[in-house]
Amino acid sequence: MSNENKLLKGMVIGAIVGAAVSMFDKNTRQAVLQSSKSMCSSLTQYVKQPTKLTTDVKRKVDTVRDTVQEVSDDLAFINEKVNELKESSPHVIHMLQETKDKLIP
Repeated sequence: MSNENKLLKGMVIGAIVGAAVSMFDKNTRQAVLQSSKSMCSSLTQYVKQPTKLTTDVKRKVDTVRDTVQEVSDDLAFINEKVNELKESSPHVIHMLQETKDKLIP
């Protein structure tokens, strides 16, 4: 149990040190500042209009659901085509063999 606590503690300290070191880069600082401002603005809007949060979450869920359905449909189509190829391959191979036998005595 003691080792697990040391591991977690080391990971947290490493993450903090890594974040602090990355702040030495000017572009990183500007990106973090811009992201923070954007996040604060979004949070402020959601606090003022809680229904906007609900609407946005529903929209994202619908988008994810649609994407998952499209991927599922695509996978089903691919699976169907693979099965068709499996079924037709022996027939095609047999036809090619017969053609070869007739052309090359």
